[in-house]
Amino acid sequence: MGQLIGVVIGGVIALGGGVLTAWLQSRHQRKATRSKDLWDRRAGLYLDLLLHLDGSMTFATDPLVPGYYGPKTPEQFQLQRELAARISLFGSPRVRELWEAATEAAADFTYCVVEGGFYRHDGDRMLPATDVTDPNYLRFKTAKERSEQQLIQRLRHEIDVDDHLKG
Repeated sequence: MGQLIGVVIGGVIALGGGVLTAWLQSRHQRKATRSKDLWDRRAGLYLDLLLHLDGSMTFATDPLVPGYYGPKTPEQFQLQRELAARISLFGSPRVRELWEAATEAAADFTYCVVEGGFYRHDGDRMLPATDVTDPNYLRFKTAKERSEQQLIQRLRHEIDVDDHLKG
């Protein structure tokens, strides 16, 4: 009888351990799947932020140049709302801050290029000139490039790009 009780207790313990192990493994897999999904969403958002890094997405307003900054078409307003919502949900506050600064710097640079006449035509496109030495142009260009670099570095840090690409 004592041996039978020992076998039953051992079986119950083994069965309980198996159930506990399966439960823990399932929980771990769900957590890993959720983490991967959130990482994918964040990486997708951060790529979209870089793709739309121009003055048309800025939240800045300039009372001296009304209507120049920010989105102009319904599609641009919709895209700005979608990016803002996604960054509020999946992005960090620091990335939002850097993205807003970068889009504002892009808008400032574009304004400087257009108003200063520092552009050239390439077919039907208007591109910034490359041989400009005007101090304001260079200041705005440097500010735009610096803010873009800060944003890119932060995005790479937040999605661990450099750690995963080390080989």
